[in-house]
Amino acid sequence: MSSPLVSVIIPVYNTGSEAVRVVDELLAGTYQDLEIVVVDDGSQDDSLKILQKINSKKVKIFSKPNSGASSARNYGIKKASGELISFIDSDDSITKTFIEKLVSAINKPEIALAATGICHKKLSTGLVRNVYLDEFNKKPNEKLTTYVLRSLIHDGRMYPVFNKMFRSDIVRKNDIHFDETLKFAEDTKFVLDYLSAASGEIKFVLEPLYIYNYGTETSSVKKLEGVWANWQRAFKNLKAWVGQPTATEKRLLRKIYLKWRLSWIKIKYG
Repeated sequence: MSSPLVSVIIPVYNTGSEAVRVVDELLAGTYQDLEIVVVDDGSQDDSLKILQKINSKKVKIFSKPNSGASSARNYGIKKASGELISFIDSDDSITKTFIEKLVSAINKPEIALAATGICHKKLSTGLVRNVYLDEFNKKPNEKLTTYVLRSLIHDGRMYPVFNKMFRSDIVRKNDIHFDETLKFAEDTKFVLDYLSAASGEIKFVLEPLYIYNYGTETSSVKKLEGVWANWQRAFKNLKAWVGQPTATEKRLLRKIYLKWRLSWIKIKYG
């Protein structure tokens, strides 16, 4: 089995200390063919100075004017040279085998995308909930769009980018990038665009190897989630991705719309 270079892209905005912790976790991990691309997105504190103290040839530090996480990730893609790409948020954590097991999963020609389970950890209480630990496979002769729509209803495992491994040649040849006009559901659009361009299977690593820390969301994040127009735009993007839906896909889209509407009501009104 080959050991491809993995570019791990970490956007940073006023989270320098947290990013250093993530970098340390990567460097202490079981997979060492790494290029860690840290992009400071115009932090207003001393994050850049903190990052520049990292002493490792595997780590590349870049700084750019503030334009948001999507812009920072796109910048990181341009600077990455690895065969594989992974995204990690600076305020989250990973297990030692996160990269190794993703590489092992995608390191076959027929696999286009690999994804791990996620550990949701509430920082204020320490409450832990593990998700995406079951197989969710395509049915025989099932269209990709139908499968993805089913997955969005099943458990949403296609929503985030941070628990996945992507092939950089697919990203570059097809100009897959984050839509910088979006501040909501931009992760999902990236994943969907990638899947449209990719030819191959999706492999799931059924272990909670990515640790999503939550409970300290900023008011701006909560405000975005509370605006129904943001959900509507995300749904419009989803419909555009599907194209001409089959009868089954129309039914699945209606279920997703209802699910999102209920999620928004819960966020908006508690």
